[in-house]
Amino acid sequence: MIGKDIIMARQQYKVGTSINNLLISGQILLSIILILVDFSNSSITCGPGIYSPGGTIPSGDIFLEYNSSTPLEITCILNPDHDLLLKMVRDNAADGNKSKLPSHRIRFYKNDERVAQQYITIINSTAAQLRVSNPPASFDVYSCMLCLDENDNGVVDIFKTSDMSSINMALRNSINTIGYHPKDSHDSDIGVCLNNVFVGYKPLNITNFSCVSNNWENLTCNWTKPENPIKTTYKIYFRLPGRAFSRSFTNCPTDSDVRENSCYWDLTTTPLYRQSYEYYYFSITGENALGKSSMPIRFHHYANIIPTKPTKIAAIDQTESSVKLVWSIGTMSFYSHGLVYKIQYKSQWDSNPEHWQTIIVNDKCNSQSTSLQTTSVQNMNCVEHDADRHHFTVSGLKYPFARYDFRIYLRTALAGGDNKWSAPGYITVNTKPTIPKRPPQTDIGSFQCITSPSDKSKRDVLIYWKTIEDNEKCGESFEYIAYYVYTTADKLTITRRSDEMYKNYAKFNRLSTSIGYEFIVLSYNKEGYSTECSKVYVPSESNTLDKPLSLTKNVFDKQGIFELTWKGADTQKLSTATSLDYYTLFWCEKDLINSQQCNGYMNWMHLPITVSRYNTTVFDNMEKYIFAISANSENPTRYGLNSLEASSSGMVWESFDDNVKNVWVSVIGSTFVGLSWRVYCDDKTGLVVGYQVFYCPVITIKSKICKGKKIKKKL
Repeated sequence: MIGKDIIMARQQYKVGTSINNLLISGQILLSIILILVDFSNSSITCGPGIYSPGGTIPSGDIFLEYNSSTPLEITCILNPDHDLLLKMVRDNAADGNKSKLPSHRIRFYKNDERVAQQYITIINSTAAQLRVSNPPASFDVYSCMLCLDENDNGVVDIFKTSDMSSINMALRNSINTIGYHPKDSHDSDIGVCLNNVFVGYKPLNITNFSCVSNNWENLTCNWTKPENPIKTTYKIYFRLPGRAFSRSFTNCPTDSDVRENSCYWDLTTTPLYRQSYEYYYFSITGENALGKSSMPIRFHHYANIIPTKPTKIAAIDQTESSVKLVWSIGTMSFYSHGLVYKIQYKSQWDSNPEHWQTIIVNDKCNSQSTSLQTTSVQNMNCVEHDADRHHFTVSGLKYPFARYDFRIYLRTALAGGDNKWSAPGYITVNTKPTIPKRPPQTDIGSFQCITSPSDKSKRDVLIYWKTIEDNEKCGESFEYIAYYVYTTADKLTITRRSDEMYKNYAKFNRLSTSIGYEFIVLSYNKEGYSTECSKVYVPSESNTLDKPLSLTKNVFDKQGIFELTWKGADTQKLSTATSLDYYTLFWCEKDLINSQQCNGYMNWMHLPITVSRYNTTVFDNMEKYIFAISANSENPTRYGLNSLEASSSGMVWESFDDNVKNVWVSVIGSTFVGLSWRVYCDDKTGLVVGYQVFYCPVITIKSKICKGKKIKKKL
């Protein structure tokens, strides 16, 4: 029966064209008609040069539109003239096996997995059809395989007979030629044919289209091609506005639009880059096996020009508060549709090194100012230019004699957004020096008097001040100048410079204790003296307020928390809390050599006269500082003193030596001496953790010169 079917099929193939006009209903008959039409030459093959036992309809690549209601249909047809099929018929006839059709041995695979039998229909003895109603969007390889080892030893033996060696080799070559063998198939299965099946979409619109003109010298467009299982080719065309170009589209100079999703034009390409047109009209066309598409795009050319950074930047006509900048912009100097500049700057003294002051200006002085406003933006006039030399004066700079970093950007006036600025051009400029901005700051009590031990009518006077910031020095060779002014009884004015100068104090040697002096402190550099000065009045010794007593620093922990305590003089005990009577509490960095001397950063605060202790915290190294206090009055007549403008006790520095007073010998033995002393630490018992006693034999009873080595004893 099977042999007769194959013979009838062969006869039908020979006369297949004569039945094309038959109207046969039903899916099976329609599939048979397709087979008859395709194989009217009685030649069923998978492709040229492939010795395969059959083929598929349709052959080759299959393209379907996703979700279009068009099913995927592949009919696998075995060739009845193929030696393998003839051998199968003869063997089946010899064995009396007439129930197993060759088409029952047809298997379909999607990539490496076998397709379920529910999608397969047997057409006739030599053909089976795969049908999937709505396949997903994807690319897959569908293969048709002929199963040989399914309870059919006679077929398998075809590879063992010596007279079929040529068929054996041909069949194996056919598998290799088809080039695909699914993993789920048996090793002895024979590949009949395969199809690449693409289920996808008609050409979709591209996304992320953007074009940028680099310095108005070339144009580059890029876009993103959408995902599509069906290979789609995109090409770009443009036309220019105007009657002459209204219907003429120009393509990309190369095939980069197809290969790289981009296109490039410049003044040397064909077609060339057209600088003088504000708008381009692009058309992106897509084409694949399912159809064509076209996407129109209107492109604002002048809003998408990114200039190169300014070059040949120089600074001219600097002052202490302004800098005139000059630069070139090359090709963009010929652009006549308006430019905007962004000038940013910062100085070496700015506290935040990441913060830049910003100025935004136009390039046309007669145009309206732009609406571009940002934080820290100065509203200036415009950038002037002469040919390719553009210049602008940045004024209102805060720091003279300072290093300023400038950076200059530009973009077209029609562009928007921060991504259209050029890269910045850089320059570093120093503003010119000027006189110091101010003198150092002093306080009413920022002085210290040291009476000469050899001449009680003389005293050394130290005048202290708070140093100015480095950014206020404003020039080279900076220093402080201190002098005093004294008017004699016969109206003679005497002026004298300090004898010694230090970082934050000046020393005047051997001044009279009976005279009040006015001290002047100035800041100075090579440009001159500060216009203002600071003054400290040091009264005569008889008009000096009594000093506070026993300034003591009690440390609570190593984190810098401590308490300062002191005692007021007896003359101050009757004082009441008033703004005219107060203490000044000073703190100052120690001198590196003499730790009991101030010689660095100094600051102070005022406290009411009724206060005798103060808690504070020093956040950096507490050991860097020493403390002092002064009692002050702006109404000295309250204390029976002469009516002066102001009066003060001067500074009393903290001293641990003052904590131990009135040392005396309490007992004497043949080999020992008992010592007693009084400690002035108020009620702070427990804060003193130990004492050190130094002693040595002396030359004579009245002498304080050691005759031997000094001995130290810790208590």
